[in-house]
Amino acid sequence: MNIIYPPLVEESIKFQLLEKKQSFISKADTYRFMVENDIITENGEPTDFAIEKGWVKIFDETENLSLENFLKIYPIFEKYDVGLLEKIDGYWEIPIDLKEKLLLEMAEDKFNYDEQVQLTEYLSSR
Repeated sequence: MNIIYPPLVEESIKFQLLEKKQSFISKADTYRFMVENDIITENGEPTDFAIEKGWVKIFDETENLSLENFLKIYPIFEKYDVGLLEKIDGYWEIPIDLKEKLLLEMAEDKFNYDEQVQLTEYLSSR
């Protein structure tokens, strides 16, 4: 039987692997730990407690954000020429060549965990 775990459990497992934790915890144990410690609900949604503690970040990119607020959500883009960012239909967009470069660098594991999460979230809606 192949069990599908919530995305936050999968992210936790990725983090464990990237951080090369000595004692790897199974997905089932990770899920149970996260529910018992009020990090996620039984349905896999982040709890208010986890969000307040900063353990889970919500990427809430709303229409017509200022560039400053966009960079608070996605600070990874501060590493690049912010002049490349362009607001299109109310959302900050990057040129296709930068997107292709980022995807290639993500495939080559050139970003740390937080940067990888930011880029994955940003690119998932584009």
